[in-house]
Amino acid sequence: MHPNDLEDPDDDEPPVDILDLAASEPEEDTDWPVAGYGPRPEIEIELKTWDDIQGVARQSALRDVIAGTRATAPEVLIRLCCMAHEQADRATLCLAFEAFAKTATPLLLSQAWGLSPSDRQDQVQEILLNTFAAIQKKKAEFAANWFAAFAKRRAISLYRKCQARFEGVNERNEPTEDNDPLDEIPARIPSAEARAMLGAALRKLPAKQRAAFIQLHLLRMKQTEIATHHNVSVRTVHSWLKAAEGAVGLTGDNNDR
Repeated sequence: MHPNDLEDPDDDEPPVDILDLAASEPEEDTDWPVAGYGPRPEIEIELKTWDDIQGVARQSALRDVIAGTRATAPEVLIRLCCMAHEQADRATLCLAFEAFAKTATPLLLSQAWGLSPSDRQDQVQEILLNTFAAIQKKKAEFAANWFAAFAKRRAISLYRKCQARFEGVNERNEPTEDNDPLDEIPARIPSAEARAMLGAALRKLPAKQRAAFIQLHLLRMKQTEIATHHNVSVRTVHSWLKAAEGAVGLTGDNNDR
């Protein structure tokens, strides 16, 4: 599911520059932002073909998408992720999201035009995480109908947040009678920089270790489920996780599920 598994798209026309969009697009960040983004007939038609594929056959078809032998719209794959999440089918959810990420990455890279290579990869990773969070919260309706528009809004939002952080670093917050700078200390949650560093560390891992790490910590799969997914022993999965977590600097016993 990682963006550096794919190369940048080779388009004759350069992608939209995110710097230009940031000055013109609204910052509205709702799940269904404006009129005119309703369900698309072509997506509904393609989804019906997947309705006829169930169980093991659906998982096999998703593996074909991951392998690049079957083309499927990212909106359809998001719908399949939503269905699997609602049914608590972690195996299908993992495959569907991996297929979605593989399909969506070229589009996301094209929307990150004007950024450095590492920043482009980090932005792709962040938007993939945003999409998965929307699926988990059952708020992925916009992305499931118009993923390109959803992704563009997220890209613009990320750029503006980055600019705001940069400006904030250079602004002194002096104490006054009515202001205590300590009140401005943010909550202890991972910063965008910390997430970017984690993403960079994950990209350096071998594919199996990276996949196991993401399945445990993002998809909340158990080690037995990860072992079944990869057709290996639980001992092997534990070894992958121990190596991956050591490489990214994560310690503790959170991987004992």
